Amino acid sequence: MMKKLFLLFIPGLFLLASCNQGTKTSEVKKADTVALAVRSFGDSAAKYVEKPVRIEGTVLHTCKHGGKRMFLVDGTDSIRVEVTAGNNIPKFDESLIGSRVKVLGVLKEERVDAKYLNEWEAEVKKPVENHEAGIHSGAKGHEDQGTKETLDNINSLRDDLKKSGKDHLSFYSIEAISYSVVK
Repeated sequence: MMKKLFLLFIPGLFLLASCNQGTKTSEVKKADTVALAVRSFGDSAAKYVEKPVRIEGTVLHTCKHGGKRMFLVDGTDSIRVEVTAGNNIPKFDESLIGSRVKVLGVLKEERVDAKYLNEWEAEVKKPVENHEAGIHSGAKGHEDQGTKETLDNINSLRDDLKKSGKDHLSFYSIEAISYSVVK
């Protein structure tokens, strides 16, 4: 359940966290990076937050609204790694879907806590004409404000937070510095 929610709604959080935090390609050398695998990404991501990483996978999806995100898989659709376009990448083109790519980037963590969920819920419940203002406005993943489905997902995240026994949930992605299609 948590993985599905991550794929549908949490990616919007990364836009807020990743603005103006890009790392220049010249600052990262291959020898300085850690190679990660899509299949074990969730198990190892926490160790490499804000560190340079390399990952290879098949592009399952690129976002149509701006092309700032793509999702990598490796043999199964059950594990997906979100890759966001860093400052050096204008967008991920839809033609990448189905291609195998290598990505060099920085691993990012987005933390979701009770305060964030409360603010998101308050914003979703605002009258439609007020949706242009607020911390979640225009963020990817929040395009469906005001829907019962969104409120259900917020409550599901609250349940996941309670079950975790921690004060936050962590969601990981890679902010791409560069990528290449594997021939």
